[in-house]
Amino acid sequence: MSEFSNILRQFIHEKNIKVYSLIKYCNIDRSTMYKIINGKRNPPSKDIVEKIGDFMHLTPLEYACFEEAYQITKIGAENYYRRKNAQDFLMNFPDNFTISSPVSIPDFSSFQIPENIPACAAIQTHVELNYVLRSILLKESQIKKGKIALFLQPDCEYLFSLLSNLNLGHSLEIQQIFCLNNDTSLTPEHESYNLNYFQNIFPLYLRNTNSKIFYFYDNIHSHFFNLNVLPYFVLTSQYAVSFSSDYQYGIFYTDPTVVSQFWNLFHSFQEKCTPFFQVFTLTPDKVHMIQNLALNTAETYLLQPEPCMTPFISKEILKSALLENLPDRNHMLALLSDFFSANTKNLPGMHVYFTESGIRRFIQTRRLKEIPEDFYRPFLPQEQVQMLESLLPYCYQGLYRMIKAPLNQLPINLHLCINNNMGYFSFDNIDNQATYLMFNETGLLSVFLDYLQSLEDACFYTPEETGDFIKAIIEELQQQSPVL
Repeated sequence: MSEFSNILRQFIHEKNIKVYSLIKYCNIDRSTMYKIINGKRNPPSKDIVEKIGDFMHLTPLEYACFEEAYQITKIGAENYYRRKNAQDFLMNFPDNFTISSPVSIPDFSSFQIPENIPACAAIQTHVELNYVLRSILLKESQIKKGKIALFLQPDCEYLFSLLSNLNLGHSLEIQQIFCLNNDTSLTPEHESYNLNYFQNIFPLYLRNTNSKIFYFYDNIHSHFFNLNVLPYFVLTSQYAVSFSSDYQYGIFYTDPTVVSQFWNLFHSFQEKCTPFFQVFTLTPDKVHMIQNLALNTAETYLLQPEPCMTPFISKEILKSALLENLPDRNHMLALLSDFFSANTKNLPGMHVYFTESGIRRFIQTRRLKEIPEDFYRPFLPQEQVQMLESLLPYCYQGLYRMIKAPLNQLPINLHLCINNNMGYFSFDNIDNQATYLMFNETGLLSVFLDYLQSLEDACFYTPEETGDFIKAIIEELQQQSPVL
């Protein structure tokens, strides 16, 4: 039996479907249909799945479950749910303006641990643990060059909501070590442990906190949940808290000697771990960091609302558009020119997926999200036309593809570039700085690469449709500015 055959048999029984009539409607032979029903064969095409659904008059919800079962049977449950998790993350990628304003921090500068609390105090409830964590973290945020260390999985909603929604400031250093699964197993809810952890950590980068996150590989349940006593701990410069992986009980330490020993333990772990990301912001004084984004492989995938236009920005356009008052402008011009030229050479190996709303935003704002606004003035209409005309042949060749619904609703802040060797997300953080998260962890790299490589032609407009759309946009621009 298979996932698809199980739900098909269920619907046949519930809806009293006559199999002979179903066979005639789908126009397939009797033997094939009974093999499909009994799970001995998968449906030969999605068209057959749609015909079966039409014949049984499935409701939209029933058909969604029916199609999901078909996809699970076709590619396997692990592949299906991993790709579904990746798509959900990308479709819900947060824009910086969708984040609520930071909550004001109360004045904890006068906070004192009561004198009657011993150097080692028991924490007996989840509520007590949350109170202690909140108190010591907020007190640490009042200290100049404060520091926090977290040895725990990114699965505590309260703690990570506190860290990402309070205005803790960039001067407070947050260090974390957590475990990634050494296999591709999913949670009981069919979610990827590793992708879920990344999703919980990501708001820290969006908030522009001073976060340094490290990972190691192990079996998560064996390491933290199987008969392990107080496997998690949180440290500040003055306090330490060790607690259970279910956040129900723990021990609060105030003795400086004990706190120091915890810090020594954390640093010894850190030496054996790997940074989760290489993180940098692209500002005029850090333009040399753009060299980290060089594409050094034959095949690269880019997913973003607007098409990647840097290969089509000529040296003349760049020289004219780059702001005159930039520090060391000539050096910056040379670096950017070399980077854009390298992207042009890599065009034959690029697969760029973009949306109609993204290209229209480029036309309307005359800006590209992939280039920070403090580098250049808005492009002139004639410059836009020149760039789009250079882009046009690559649309007809199928290297640049426009995305259909529902994937066409990509958040404007999302830019993903990935290949077998490297990958990164770029986005504007809460301070409107262009931020890059370069993947160091190969598992996360493979999740997003597999997702982009698995997208079928049905997800895109055809090369002809994409090219015709860009051609129409060029004509619109030319009509609006006849001098072009």
